Amino acid sequence: MSVLTADVGRNTECPDCGHVFEIKKAEIKLEIPEEILLEDEYGLKDVSHDQDDARKKMGQNIMSQAEREIKEQAERKDLNKKTQGAFEERRPRDYQIEDEDGEKKPRESLTPEDYQPRAELVDFPLNFTPKELARDAMLFSDVGLLMRWVFLSIFAALSLYFTVTAIYNGSLPTQNIVTFLTTFMCTVFAVVIGTGTVAFLGSFFLFLVMTVSSGMDEWEWPELGIFDRVMEALFLIVAMSLTMVPFGIMVTIDKSMAWPFLLLPGVAFPVVYLAMLDQGNIFAPWSNTIMASLFQIPVKWLLFYAATLGLLAVCCLLGYGLYAMAGIERLAYIALPGGVIVVGYFFVYAIWLGRLSWEIAELNSEYKEEDTSNKVSSSS
Repeated sequence: MSVLTADVGRNTECPDCGHVFEIKKAEIKLEIPEEILLEDEYGLKDVSHDQDDARKKMGQNIMSQAEREIKEQAERKDLNKKTQGAFEERRPRDYQIEDEDGEKKPRESLTPEDYQPRAELVDFPLNFTPKELARDAMLFSDVGLLMRWVFLSIFAALSLYFTVTAIYNGSLPTQNIVTFLTTFMCTVFAVVIGTGTVAFLGSFFLFLVMTVSSGMDEWEWPELGIFDRVMEALFLIVAMSLTMVPFGIMVTIDKSMAWPFLLLPGVAFPVVYLAMLDQGNIFAPWSNTIMASLFQIPVKWLLFYAATLGLLAVCCLLGYGLYAMAGIERLAYIALPGGVIVVGYFFVYAIWLGRLSWEIAELNSEYKEEDTSNKVSSSS
């Protein structure tokens, strides 16, 4: 029930129940907030005294720190007492002062006289004895090497599959839109996948050669970016390209006369590759050290050529046998074994090339020791 403001204070009858009641004026109550006292539950207090205490404490800290620094400077040794004057006689560089009396003694060498830098390394001679062949097998049991072998074999198999497919479809006598597109797409995939495969293969090849050549028994495979992989693979790519130049020239002149020139890369590649590594430059495929080793250790070089040529013949026979049994129709089934064979050959070749490089490094170290001993004996 609603009423008007003018009816306040009058008696009014309810239209529903007929009850008569007086309309009273409503009272408005205002709540006055309580006064906030200091030191109440909100933690408000007078901080006028705390500022003085903070200043006193800060001053005490500054004074204590200054006293500590003065004490340290007083206890510090005077380092200027032994400073040599500008016009005093200079001491020889090969002598050092033992005490304040001026007694001299020869400068002690930081390197022990009996120190041999290659003593802690492992010998990797180029010998195909049962012991050394067993060591090569142990090297291939390295987990890092096996993982990279599997990884590269897959991509090498894809590269072989797309390359052979592109060549086969491109050489068909009757060409149509299907064969053209197949050849084009396979060529693109072969180039892209093959480039990455060669980059990683060249990087791993360099690592194996350098590690075995250095005589390191425990391998730590580096994690490099794709740019660094390509830079390391350039040694392999440039060396193979330079040694294949005569064959490429003869192919353009007479194909029947070009096949004997395939032996030239097998002979010249290790010389060019090791020369680049010795010079540290892909544009310097010549090294006097490597060329001299051809005459100093010819037996090792002939043994290396015979072993790598025999291994290449075995790999070619395996590849030809797989292709003869499967044919081009089952190329997808033999691509993976072919990739395993190709990558495995390069890994074995790298280890044996590292052994040959170790022989060259060992020979040079012996010559350096002889020269050093001759100089010492002549000076004495």
